[in-house]
This record gives sequence, structure tokens and C-alpha cells, in this order.
Amino acid sequence: MTKIKNFRITLRPRDMARWLKANERLEITPALESSIEQAVKESKLLIQPAALYTTLARATADRTTSLPLGSKAVAVSIMAITIGPALATERAKAEKGPDTLQASLLRAAEQEALSQSSQFIVRLLQEQAKEEECDTGLIVVISEPLLVPAFSQLLGIQRIGLTVDPAAPALPSYARLAWMEWTPIAKRSSKRSEAPSRPEKTAVS
Repeated sequence: MTKIKNFRITLRPRDMARWLKANERLEITPALESSIEQAVKESKLLIQPAALYTTLARATADRTTSLPLGSKAVAVSIMAITIGPALATERAKAEKGPDTLQASLLRAAEQEALSQSSQFIVRLLQEQAKEEECDTGLIVVISEPLLVPAFSQLLGIQRIGLTVDPAAPALPSYARLAWMEWTPIAKRSSKRSEAPSRPEKTAVS
């Protein structure tokens, strides 16, 4: 089990703008882009990333989890990620106030921070997988409520300030559980194809 805290992430205004357009139905204007830049600066002070992750061999994962691993998977990495509650607290305040744009901006910042934190951990795991001559699949977010308690207990998410109520198993908006499988890298054949033999020349008398 690996625990990592306070790693550096960079919020990307362009990705936040895409999220706002797709999820908040906002038109991307120069004024909105300026507001996004300001939200990025303010949000940096509120984000406190932390993560727990571990990698299980296929046999262990099959025995202890119900993850739908592919037939070629030889291992699976499971991770819990949080950006801390401060940004969510500010977002909740904004949602109760009259400034709907500020609430939208903070929702976008929260999603972007979670995404960037997840990708940071994914990159670390990809490096580990390469050392074992494996590729990693796409990251899959655990959204099924019935799975949350088991994986929360497996990772010990209280170590990064998270708790789950068994009566209402759900992670807070500023946290994420996810997994991705490892598969062996396909090795190319080292044998070179033999060149076809040339026909022998026949001497003409």
C-alpha cells in the first residue's frame, strides 16, 4: 500500500472551459475565460491532494474483489484519491448564494482537480507497470455504491481523511475510488523471416 500527499497538480483552464460548456451549458466568452483564470488562482490555495493505491496480483484480486477483469489481465491497481474538503466547502457556500457563475466555476475546478490528481497517480502506476513489462488499461471509476465500502476498507481510506457511512455508502464529491488492470506487453518475435532463396543460374553451353 502506498500513500502520497501534497503532490503538485496543475488545473487546466481549457479543460475547465470544456467542462463548463458541456455540463453547465455556458458559452465560452473572453469574460468567462478571464473568470476561469481567476478561479484557478483562487482554487490552488484550497486543494490538498492525497492518494492511496495498491496493486493486486490477478489471483488475489479474483479472490478478494468482484472487479470484472479482462481475460488477459494479470494484476489490478486500486486507488483512492482526494483533493481535500476545502474547495467543496467553498463550492457549497457559493451554491447557496446568488452568484451562480461562481458556483459553476468551483464545480469545474473541483472536477478538474480530481481528474488531474487521478492522472498523476495513473502515471506513477504506468511507470511501475512498464518495469514489469505490462501495459495499463483505462482508469475506471468505482461508482456502484455497493462496492464503495469494500474498497474503502481494503485501502484504509481513513489514512487520507476519508470516511464512508455503511448506511449510506458514498464518497464525498472531493474524493474518488478507481481501478485499472495490467496486461502483459505483447512481445514481438525476434526471428527474422528468411529471405526467399534465389533460383540457381543454369550455365548455357
